[in-house]
Amino acid sequence: MITNEIRIMRGPNMWSRTHHRLIVIKYDPFAIPEMNPEKQQLIIDYFRTNYHFEHCQDEFGLCVLRYTLHLASILQGSSFYYNIVSPSPGIFYGLMEYEIEEVGMEALKLASDIIRSLSANEIPITFSKAQQQVQDIHRQYSEGPTSSMIIEAARKRNIPVSTGPAGYTILGYGRNQKRISAAICHHTPFIAVDIACDKEDTKEFLKSAYLPVPDGRLVQNESELLSIAEQIGYPLVTKPFNGNQGRNVTCSINTFEELLIGFQCAREISKSVVVEKEIKGYDYRILVIGNKFVAASLRQPASVVGDGFSTIAELVENENRNPLRGNGHENVLTKISLDSVTELHLQKQGLELHSVPARGQQIFLRPTANLSTGGTAEDVTDLVHPSNILLAEKASRAIGLDICGIDIISPDITQPLAENGGAIIEVNAAPGLRMHKYPTKGIPREVGEPIVELMFPQGNDGRIPIVAITGTNGKTTTTRLMAHLAAFAGYNVGFSSTDGIYIGNERMKIGDCSGPHSTRTILQDTSVDFAVLECARGGIIRSGLGFDQCDIAIVTNVAADHLGLKDIYTVEDLAKVKAVVPGSVKKNGWAILNAGDEHVYAMKDKVKCNVALFCSDENNTNLQEHIKNGGYAVYADSHRDIFIYNGNHKMFVFNVIDVPITRNGKAEFMTENLLPVVLAAYFSGIKMEYISLALKSFIPNAEQTPGRINEFEINGLNVIVDYAHNPHGLKALAGYLKHITGRKLGIITVPGDRRDNDIIEFGQIAASMYDDIIIKFDRDTRGRSAESIVELLGRGINDIKPELEYKVIADTQTAIHFAIDNAEKGSYVVICADDAIHTLKVTQNVAQLYQE
Repeated sequence: MITNEIRIMRGPNMWSRTHHRLIVIKYDPFAIPEMNPEKQQLIIDYFRTNYHFEHCQDEFGLCVLRYTLHLASILQGSSFYYNIVSPSPGIFYGLMEYEIEEVGMEALKLASDIIRSLSANEIPITFSKAQQQVQDIHRQYSEGPTSSMIIEAARKRNIPVSTGPAGYTILGYGRNQKRISAAICHHTPFIAVDIACDKEDTKEFLKSAYLPVPDGRLVQNESELLSIAEQIGYPLVTKPFNGNQGRNVTCSINTFEELLIGFQCAREISKSVVVEKEIKGYDYRILVIGNKFVAASLRQPASVVGDGFSTIAELVENENRNPLRGNGHENVLTKISLDSVTELHLQKQGLELHSVPARGQQIFLRPTANLSTGGTAEDVTDLVHPSNILLAEKASRAIGLDICGIDIISPDITQPLAENGGAIIEVNAAPGLRMHKYPTKGIPREVGEPIVELMFPQGNDGRIPIVAITGTNGKTTTTRLMAHLAAFAGYNVGFSSTDGIYIGNERMKIGDCSGPHSTRTILQDTSVDFAVLECARGGIIRSGLGFDQCDIAIVTNVAADHLGLKDIYTVEDLAKVKAVVPGSVKKNGWAILNAGDEHVYAMKDKVKCNVALFCSDENNTNLQEHIKNGGYAVYADSHRDIFIYNGNHKMFVFNVIDVPITRNGKAEFMTENLLPVVLAAYFSGIKMEYISLALKSFIPNAEQTPGRINEFEINGLNVIVDYAHNPHGLKALAGYLKHITGRKLGIITVPGDRRDNDIIEFGQIAASMYDDIIIKFDRDTRGRSAESIVELLGRGINDIKPELEYKVIADTQTAIHFAIDNAEKGSYVVICADDAIHTLKVTQNVAQLYQE
């Protein structure tokens, strides 16, 4: 109803420094149906009456947007941030924070539906029903309480958290990541889990360690029951062999008839049934993490307390209204369910569901004390006897679990089990943590923290070095240089760029992979220990960054490109988008900024990290002032020697001419790509000799730097393919070509989604650098007609060289053939392309034809 454009931010973004999870809604006044003053007043009164929310916008459409955001926010919860911002005059966006993406979208949909119903004179869905629907989605997509506690503890330690394939939670990045599934962590031994899931195997391992366990047998046939009862003796307990959470467990069995009923109950979910001697006492759960005692709880079965006039069923219904109780594990306590197990347990007490207990009489509803069936827990961590602590730790080692919940029945946990007849009943893999963090009585225990500590000992935040690179031009080459250097230093590097995703020496995916999805692919790869990430404007605008923070950010430059798209109309607007990347640098990290670009240089005032500068002109005013103030920098002097200034003195790195990427110093713009890499490597702790050797060993070619001055010799002609696709990039290429003598023919194209003025300027620059021009088209003209592109490029060419008679040859391969067949021997043919990889392949195919 409000918009057709919704963006979901999943990391640092251009809208907010503090809110990384935002739903961004573009305001479209035409998407809101016209409403007469009467309908407008109806909506205003509805929000004033029901939500005490006042109309506060001059334009009613914006008022509707604010109403929608307000209602969607409170449907999620009371503290969710929302706002309306105007990045440009007349353009408005609504921002709404979310915790779970699907929940935020559902809340937004329901809020829109309510306003649509009001505008159509329909009765809208009630708030309580809408809230219930949002809560249903929350239950579907939210983490369980145990995972949530571990995630919360990880975030307190600044350990990154992400959702991996199949919904698994990943803590950390790359090689340092750990995966969790509830309280089963990355290093939990599978064999130990297998043992814990087998009650008989568990008992055997505990017995072998001389730990107290109840006498029992595994039974599959009713015919065995009588003899087992005679061997063990009453009272008995029956439970499913592979059961959990206290399901279908029958306690206090004192007769064969009761034993038969208990056996049949357990058989409902398991072919094999455990029959054990019942241990009298209280039900305790001891939590052991890393073979160390952490917490203990006294568990009580679900119960109600009589008021003298309500039935047991009514008391349960009333207790389930307790806001602390929810369905499943969604809340501190679980709602109490009434079933056949409840009825059987009540019968043993001489009660039924319609019985009325006396005032103050406590009625237990189940034989077992699991929270998942409505039980409660009291923290007794400080009361456990030291010998019982040692016993629990020994049990965890006996089974081999790094995280386990040990169930003990004992008359008194403050006394040694050996003295009061207590015993270990079960050892649980993936124990629930809810009872320890949210006890009904006693001290809450932060049990997620020791699990995180187990996976990430203090000082380990699970991160890997991340260098993030953005800018208008040069960012892909800079990314490749940085990745090459880190690999030379011994890292297994993952990097993403407009060319693809690379892990080590293998390209995993071809295409433009400079967005957040590609970033997550790299950061979730378990082999990567150094990430270099190209961050293009499109991904930042669409959904923010794919990481929470980086160690180093490089901004190469900001120039006119893609302007007019996604409400980015000026270079200043574009600079705000690019500034998201240095804004994501951790506090003690480094933003490496181009001192020669005023838009980039200005970003130094917006970051909260260290700032270093680079510039190919050592006399640059910004650079000199920064150095004078003791700042870090890298620059090239008049002799083309590159120096790092570290706040105290300068260190020589190499001469520009010695690095192949600069083409003997002729490609001056490559120096601008080289300089920040030198500094980023220095800040990454890479030795100076490695920096020098690595960059000198980087050989530019079609495989290493596709579309970046790739040179071929075809039929006696010098052919160059370059990714110059905007005026700024074409000017940089012109700077290289000015060092080359001889006639030059340019095969040019420009993406159709550029502004008219940008296309005209591209034609002007092309006319100033080429003797002959062929205009061709990429496969995708991006919504603009070929005729329009030709007309605008031609206008620019005529502005500079009205006498130049350019040709139009639409197909790339045909244009290259024509140029090679008609150009003078020894001259240069320069092919510019937006789709550099495709153009390279076409050029290589043409070269092969001429060789044949």
